[in-house]
Amino acid sequence: MEMLNNAIDHSGSETATIKWWTSPDQWSFEITDEGVGAYTKLLEGLHLTSEFEAVQELSKGKRTTDPSRHTGEGIFFTSKVVDLFRLTSAGVRWTVDNIRQDVALGVAAPAPGTSVFCQVDPQTDRVLVDVFKQFTRDHAFVRTRPVVKLFEIGTIFVSRSEARRLLDGLDTDFEVVEVDFAGVEDVGQGFVDELLRVWPATHPGKSVVPMNMNPAVEFMVRRGIHRATEDR
Repeated sequence: MEMLNNAIDHSGSETATIKWWTSPDQWSFEITDEGVGAYTKLLEGLHLTSEFEAVQELSKGKRTTDPSRHTGEGIFFTSKVVDLFRLTSAGVRWTVDNIRQDVALGVAAPAPGTSVFCQVDPQTDRVLVDVFKQFTRDHAFVRTRPVVKLFEIGTIFVSRSEARRLLDGLDTDFEVVEVDFAGVEDVGQGFVDELLRVWPATHPGKSVVPMNMNPAVEFMVRRGIHRATEDR
């Protein structure tokens, strides 16, 4: 229903097509429309520079072009509760694989509108309320988890501007930002300093929590945490 409501309220398409596939070990659905396209809509509404930036913003949660009618939480939580989530629009494909704990950003054949595909094992041990608890407190959506590798084509992050891009817009919406470093091979001192010292210092009451780090990234992050602690 969340995905269908998005098509109705945002796409501008006169029709939406819903398909279901069921088997004993797999349920899937796909909703497609022929409207303006989810990434294009967000690109224009938030004044972004590319469809890839639109994916980045959607992955943060609470990002919407119509805040009076939508919270921006539907896509965020839908992408967390299913086994596989894929949103394709404007030749860009964003995939969230919760079985492998991975995300991917790629290109697809250009087509009008938006396609949302979801897949889940009906015997999954994932519990809906537990997924929500990871990101909420007292039923309020206060915690987000941006994935670093969605914010650059590559696996090395060195600049302060990359850190600022990652955290853009999160100061007003969230209290805790869990930064997922899965798939990131290396980070620079400037990136870590902006992420762990500068941003929290200029946003009282907000915290940044790094996770899923390889040894090299963890070493740099620990140095950054140590410096931030010394400055206090």
